[in-house]
Amino acid sequence: MSYTPPPRVVYQPPAQPPVPPPANGMAVTSLVLGIIGGLIGVWAPFPIFGIIAGAVAFLPALLAIIFGHAGLRTAKRTGTGRGPAITGLVLGYATLAIIIAATLFWGSVIAFGTDAGMSSSF
Repeated sequence: MSYTPPPRVVYQPPAQPPVPPPANGMAVTSLVLGIIGGLIGVWAPFPIFGIIAGAVAFLPALLAIIFGHAGLRTAKRTGTGRGPAITGLVLGYATLAIIIAATLFWGSVIAFGTDAGMSSSF
């Protein structure tokens, strides 16, 4: 009978958890402001309430665009946050387009004194 030595125990340090990639704060801020601006700005085409909604939604939409472009620059450097930055940009530009279109429409209705064909003429 031969002697078999016990297996050699090799110490292994505990596995380290993976380090998450750095967050792109500008992109996330753009996304949040784009959502807020879009939720408020969607009411801009409606009469009376739309004036207030358009005025309130203008600043978040504008800031979403500014932070979105900054987030894209940061994403190019770090590689994270491109999706939220683009989504914030799209929401910001779409909200501004809705606000501008509604303002031009209601401004022309007020300026030309018509209700845009909503009443029937006899």
